[in-house]
Amino acid sequence: MNINSFEDNENILTEVGHRIKKARVRAKLTQAELAQKSGAGKSTVERAERGQSIQLLNLIKILRTLNQLDSLNTLLPSTERTPMEYLMIRSPNKSERVYQKRNPDAKFKWGDDE
Repeated sequence: MNINSFEDNENILTEVGHRIKKARVRAKLTQAELAQKSGAGKSTVERAERGQSIQLLNLIKILRTLNQLDSLNTLLPSTERTPMEYLMIRSPNKSERVYQKRNPDAKFKWGDDE
């Protein structure tokens, strides 16, 4: 099942719970072992797998133990702009600075040298 915006919260929680359980089984851990290794309570692991609400910190602990913490990057990708993105963005209200071409053969003069 794909999680999408048309699902209600209960169905999404249930699907997340199924995915946590599948990851735990793939890791060959019991609920008690996952709870002990993650630092979350066994009842928290049980609630998560049943699709019931748990604290975000406990979800992070569980995902870290299951080596799934990087999946949060997909869930919430970074919105920081790269330096190249800043260079590509141009504000329509700001005029660009115009530079005069310099003559490489011309002598340098100070402002008061005339």
